[in-house]
Amino acid sequence: MQKLMVFVVTILLASCVPAPKSVGEFREAMRGRPTMMKEESHNINRELSSVVKDVERKSKECLQFGYKSTTRAGASARSNTVVYHPHVRMSGKAKAEMFLQEEHIPEPVGSPKGGAYVFLADMKQASSSKTQMTIYSPSFPTWQPIIDAVKGWSEGKNIKWPDSP
Repeated sequence: MQKLMVFVVTILLASCVPAPKSVGEFREAMRGRPTMMKEESHNINRELSSVVKDVERKSKECLQFGYKSTTRAGASARSNTVVYHPHVRMSGKAKAEMFLQEEHIPEPVGSPKGGAYVFLADMKQASSSKTQMTIYSPSFPTWQPIIDAVKGWSEGKNIKWPDSP
């Protein structure tokens, strides 16, 4: 069921607007609050470097995964592999971003390198001991465990691996 939901979200997003080709384009598209997407802001009582370190470590440990599915239509069958790629990087002197790309194999025409952008957590230093995090993600309930995990990791909590969306 979850895999079907991800597929449906991808198809609907692709049919509504051109797919963002960079994390910056994804951020701008999400600020327009497209249907089926949401934005959440959180204030974290930790310095930016600690937040980034924990989010990077846990996202690489927990959010790098994939699955294979087969769709049957009559006598024919089509296989599809979906692989999620988490990335964390500094995007300025006091800013960082964690984003998740969803790569489909075979790759759809026009897909950005590494796959479609499906999740973004912007982190910026609010003060020497506080970080502001803004999360852009699909609004489907299946994504809430990933949102909760990334928020928890940013707070220094050892949140278990979330189920795939």
